[in-house]
Amino acid sequence: MKRILLVLSVITIAHTSLLAQRPSGKPKTVAPPADENAAATGDKQNVFPEAGFAGIGILTPGAPLEIKKGAGNTRNKNILLKLSNEWASGGQNEPSIMFSNGDISNPKNLSYWTIGARVSGDEVLKTPQTFKISHKAGSDAVEKEFFSIDSYEGRVKIGEVNTQVDGYKLYVEQGILTEKVKVAIKNSKDWYDHVFQKDYPLMPLNVLDEYIQKNHHLPGIPTTAEVMKEGIDLGNMNALLLKKVEELTLYTIQLKKELDETKKLIRKKK
Repeated sequence: MKRILLVLSVITIAHTSLLAQRPSGKPKTVAPPADENAAATGDKQNVFPEAGFAGIGILTPGAPLEIKKGAGNTRNKNILLKLSNEWASGGQNEPSIMFSNGDISNPKNLSYWTIGARVSGDEVLKTPQTFKISHKAGSDAVEKEFFSIDSYEGRVKIGEVNTQVDGYKLYVEQGILTEKVKVAIKNSKDWYDHVFQKDYPLMPLNVLDEYIQKNHHLPGIPTTAEVMKEGIDLGNMNALLLKKVEELTLYTIQLKKELDETKKLIRKKK
């Protein structure tokens, strides 16, 4: 009897072992690690060694500080670095990054660039929220703002120039040097080819003479005072000059026809 019980026990243990080893109907799936660096080191994603490069989101940084984040998408910003200050009711909240020569032994030698953003407007000075790039040379008492984009219609300012003039996007101090400028014309009526239409009301020369004697400028052309106050719209001014050239061409054609008729009359009298 004891032998029978012993044999049955051995059979039961062997059967149980076979069931444990037999694969189930659904294979087990193992989720891949979220980061290849984390696969080798468990959940570790950042490295801050006493010497060498530091990494946030990467264990093999290639720069003194490297920040890495998973891929973003088209709907949301993939923010890798965030700078912020505690909010202050007085405004002028401006988190910034500084690039400095590091010389703090003598303030006259200290120079730096800053990239910052005023993320709170100032209700007293009426300054909008502004992204800006500034520089301070060693000889400067304070840093100079060279470039900025403000939150009021996205106005861009280069240099020290008044931006309190609506209707423009770019404000530049001193001037612009470029190899090419292309001005878009919004409406075909803003270009004056219709001057050559037969029904165009060309002002008679005697009337034009009277207008010039009285106003001291051509009809439709801004005066000196207007230009000094408002400046010049390049696209509009070029169109107006074209209009005057076309009118001058018509006057020249008229005079040529009158001259030809006069010559014919003279020949007949001879």
